[in-house]
Amino acid sequence: MPIALVVTALFLISNYVEPIVNDFTIQSFVVFLICVVFIGFGLSAFTSGVEQSMSKIGSVVGETLFAKKKIWLIVLMTFILGAVVTVAEPDLRVMASQIGLSEAMLISVVAVGVGIFVVFGVLRILFNKNLSVMFLAFYGIVFMLAALMSNSGKTLFLPISFDSGSVTTGPVTVPFILAFGAGLAASKSGSGRSSGEDAFGLTALASVGPIICVMIMSLFLDPETTIPTYTFNTHALSEFSSWGDFLPRFLSKLLNGTLHQMIMVAMAIVPIIAFFLVYNLFISRIRFKQVLSVLIGLVYAYVGLVLFLTAVDLGFLPVAQGVGYNLGSKENFWWLAILVGALFGLFGVIAEPAVHVLVRQIETVSEGTIKSKTVLFVMAIAVGGGVALAVIRSIYGFSIMYYVVPGYFIALGLTFIVPKIYTNMAFDSGGVASGPMASTFVMPYAVGVAYARAAGQFGEGASKQITSYIFNEAFGCVAMIAMMPLIIIQLMGLYAGIKRKIVYDRVRKTFIEPNDAQVIHFGEGV
Repeated sequence: MPIALVVTALFLISNYVEPIVNDFTIQSFVVFLICVVFIGFGLSAFTSGVEQSMSKIGSVVGETLFAKKKIWLIVLMTFILGAVVTVAEPDLRVMASQIGLSEAMLISVVAVGVGIFVVFGVLRILFNKNLSVMFLAFYGIVFMLAALMSNSGKTLFLPISFDSGSVTTGPVTVPFILAFGAGLAASKSGSGRSSGEDAFGLTALASVGPIICVMIMSLFLDPETTIPTYTFNTHALSEFSSWGDFLPRFLSKLLNGTLHQMIMVAMAIVPIIAFFLVYNLFISRIRFKQVLSVLIGLVYAYVGLVLFLTAVDLGFLPVAQGVGYNLGSKENFWWLAILVGALFGLFGVIAEPAVHVLVRQIETVSEGTIKSKTVLFVMAIAVGGGVALAVIRSIYGFSIMYYVVPGYFIALGLTFIVPKIYTNMAFDSGGVASGPMASTFVMPYAVGVAYARAAGQFGEGASKQITSYIFNEAFGCVAMIAMMPLIIIQLMGLYAGIKRKIVYDRVRKTFIEPNDAQVIHFGEGV
């Protein structure tokens, strides 16, 4: 609703006050509102289905897999399920459709990266390894590969690489990975560590894998031949411009889009069903009633995902690109482009289903000491700021490394001085903040702004320069959404630690005299 209200305000102002957004026809606005309703119902059905199915699958696999005590089986099953779940992730599919590379190739590489790094996360839980050290090592590899890409002239793929890691943790993977990690941590005994601490961090590690794998893939690709000319519809907001043929055109696009998404989503969901049935037959063997509940949940998820992706292609994504293009093409309204981007980011994270799954689990694991509303508020402010920074980059055109190098330097440095549970949930929060709203609305908005700036700088006919500008300056927006919570939530943890220390020092001073060594015996029942 907040995103719809922002777009509604821009439509009314542009048509009746000041033409900020040109050619935003009432017919296209009606299509957008219809798609908002579809997205609302789609995400509701999808989230309910995923809660009933993916969370259950993750929990069952996490609890039963560790009981087998066979490392090879744990590694194999974790990799397969991590990769299969990633293929069904809607955020990844939406991003892949916007880039122009081979969708099958990009999704496959990302799925392999998630599978491998979920395995690393599971091994960390099993062998009690320090998450901060693992983050430092893996992000060290990321920046070494980034330097190698820069030296090889492959910088065009840098923003895509960081975005790939951000979009993988959405409404499919997050409930599964969180439940899987919680089940695995709860089933582990005798480690001497809190299962609550172990339950977080798995999502964050899953986000690193795609970055590394896409970077490695890019080293073997030639940007000149691999990346096609970027196509952009500058008249997206006036595509529906008359009532005469509105209904047949709308129904035709809706039907064709729905049929296409039914096939694509079935290809993504069926492997998950097959894996679960085979795993349950040979390993978990839960009751038929529970199996049926999971299958019904997957049907809900299927229907919801088809509705969601159809509405995104039909009305959500074109409007986001059109609004971004119009605001980016007006020199006098650059500040408004930044402000609207920040609002989209702020409201978008509040609308993310996976964020609400995470903040509820944070409050549960912390036994109510870390309030879900506080975490949600802090994340919303951080993400709004991150999108504003991304839009600034789209307008002025500079490398994403100016953001990610100092950003991750601060985030990784904080991991060594804040309580571990804050570190773990901060990195998980960064992953889940970049969900469906980010890939379907915020990213297209940034692409629209970047296209307008490039067209104004090089001319509408300079397709090669425009494509290069979009890949360098527009993509990477989702990566900014993912990075900001890493810093803000850890700073929140640092503040909480300092505040706790001050309170403890104050309490000590009330009953300990200077240079007084006291021994206080607390008896039972005191």
